[in-house]
Amino acid sequence: MAELNIGYYAHHHGAGHVTRALAIAAAFDGPLTLFGSRLPEQVELPNVQLCPLPPDVAPGVEGEAFACLHYAPLGVAGLRERMGLLVDWFRRAWPCLLVVDVSVEVALLARLCGVPTIYLRQRGSRFDAAHELAYASASRLLAPYPEHLEEPATPAIWRAKTCYAGSLSRYAGQRRDSLREPGTVTVIAGHGGTAFSRARLVAAARACPAWRWTVLGPVAEDATVAPANLSFLGSVANPAPWLTRAELVVGSAGDSLVAELADLRCRFICLPDARPFDEQLSTGRLLAMQGLALTGETWPADDDWPELLARARGLDPERWAAVGDGEGARRAAACIREVAQEVLT
Repeated sequence: MAELNIGYYAHHHGAGHVTRALAIAAAFDGPLTLFGSRLPEQVELPNVQLCPLPPDVAPGVEGEAFACLHYAPLGVAGLRERMGLLVDWFRRAWPCLLVVDVSVEVALLARLCGVPTIYLRQRGSRFDAAHELAYASASRLLAPYPEHLEEPATPAIWRAKTCYAGSLSRYAGQRRDSLREPGTVTVIAGHGGTAFSRARLVAAARACPAWRWTVLGPVAEDATVAPANLSFLGSVANPAPWLTRAELVVGSAGDSLVAELADLRCRFICLPDARPFDEQLSTGRLLAMQGLALTGETWPADDDWPELLARARGLDPERWAAVGDGEGARRAAACIREVAQEVLT
């Protein structure tokens, strides 16, 4: 029997999809080809081959959508090229399986080429026709969270088809509680669009002068003068040192960040960003219900910050153990191997 070839498509919105892919690849016991248009120039994993894809957008072209498709513009050369590269790989690599994180259109392309898929689940109200079609066409669904954090309205048929991996992050097994510095806050601003503006963060730091604030990630510059207890460090390749030293972490509700905070056992103030299908809002609500974070559905008023930080100190970081036990990537890799052997042998 020919070697089973595994492809992995990582969406380009935000940094989390590629980070998650590399965490799974590190636990996978075979070669894996990683596709995407926001890939690093190189990776240190010997089993990973990178296949960069051109962007699927063009100036002046609107992203036309239909009931069963989220993004189907006409006349975009990059879209033709990226789909062609995927089809070329399907032909060369057969027998193969494609993990899709995430794109309804890529998943359907694979299925129409007779290639089985594993589709990554996402948060929020994803009960539209396009998601239903992608989920139905997949051989298995993979959730980067435990079953007890499943969306309450999820149909039984989707639950039965889902492998619940738990948190998937690059920091599995790296918790360092002893390094926490009292009175410190690390703020993580995401790369997928964020409400964490400089003016809001300056106001929060001024309202809590006894706390030292460090902001990581892209925050637009403006003329607002930062107080002495607030530092903007910009984007960093590895935020772990700041996450493990901080007494509290403030961030949005992206899957990648939540997984990292779970593995590092951080006390978390969750301020969800606006996303399609209420993805982050849903995550934030579930985290609050489980006592894993304090979630604010709107940005806190300036004078609410002192009480919010005081309450966050009371969070029990050990509650994250049911979310991130360090085995998520191994479970995901095992699911991929199992499905490949089931459907291709």
